[in-house]
Amino acid sequence: MLRRRLILATAAACSAALAGAMAAGAMTTDSGTSGTGTSGTGTSAAASSGAHRQPAARTAASAVQLQTWLYPGSSGDSTCTAPSEYADNRVKNGALKPEYWSVTSKGKVTLETTAAGLCNTYSAANVADLKAHSAYQYPTISGMTTADVHALVSSSTNRADAVSQLTSFVVTNQLTGVDVDMEDYWSWSAADFTNYKTFLGQLATSLHAQGRKLVVDAPAMTEDADFYDYAAVSAKGVDELDIMAYDEEFDTAPGSRCLPITPLAWLKQVTRYAQSKIPDPSRLVIALPSYGISAPDPCDLDAVTGNIQFSDMKHSPGFSTDPSTIAARRDASSGEIRWVSGGKLYDYVDSTALNSKLAVLTSLGVTKVSVWSLGGGNPWFTG
Repeated sequence: MLRRRLILATAAACSAALAGAMAAGAMTTDSGTSGTGTSGTGTSAAASSGAHRQPAARTAASAVQLQTWLYPGSSGDSTCTAPSEYADNRVKNGALKPEYWSVTSKGKVTLETTAAGLCNTYSAANVADLKAHSAYQYPTISGMTTADVHALVSSSTNRADAVSQLTSFVVTNQLTGVDVDMEDYWSWSAADFTNYKTFLGQLATSLHAQGRKLVVDAPAMTEDADFYDYAAVSAKGVDELDIMAYDEEFDTAPGSRCLPITPLAWLKQVTRYAQSKIPDPSRLVIALPSYGISAPDPCDLDAVTGNIQFSDMKHSPGFSTDPSTIAARRDASSGEIRWVSGGKLYDYVDSTALNSKLAVLTSLGVTKVSVWSLGGGNPWFTG
């Protein structure tokens, strides 16, 4: 979700302590030989795909409500396998969050449908399928650029139209509520943030009047900042604030190897900061990554390819399912699988890495965890 549209566009075309910990972590070349500082155990190909079972992970997962996002794709795209993945009832007691709406450049809300040839989007059949495999359904409204967000929230007419459209839709289709994913936060003006909060307040009031709920996706933060305020957003009637705790690679220092997607120490910082602003665990969701990235080594932030699904990651140069190679490549600071081939870094989150991240969250008392995203055989928690 975080920086998602830019990441997807790139994929389709194909603090210092954390950096030190990452550099000391496991790293291999094409030959599969280990670097220094490796930790963790190897996994089989079945473990990488989420098939392996571990009692500890099963205990941790049972302690939280699990949620996950789905995003649209054209027929044949790897994301279109998402329904076959949630069909195993992995979130039967949790939430499914499909992207049903996008914000246009004119600030209008467009419904994305299966009739337009897109998977994971709205149709009566899709709604029925979601309900059959989850306890809660929060279709997402997505605005990925400052210009689009500004066009929506700065206009009282556009805000009112969007609130009416979204509320009417979830009531008619008997869905739990709405998930608001508006990003590019760092480029928002103070007025944009104020208007965004106004929109959220209006939407929350409208949804609550109909017995529906509002979920809002928020950037990962470790301290107060000018561009976003968890407490101020939550105070607008937000039922769940969903912190997207991934894509730390975009904070890599110039000339360094890209940071992991979600370092464990950073995840703990993000979570503790969020809890200091949203102390009620029922209103706080921490989101974890299930995808891969590639990037030049040293890191070039303008050339990071993100949101690589596992079905595509398997075709990356140097990819291996050999347990000893996986063990050698497992990064101590994140649990992720990382290696360098042909001057490019590859990094993906497998089930073991997801379990490690979940263990951090449960140790901190987190009770709701979301995953970006389903589709393409992306790993899931074991158990």
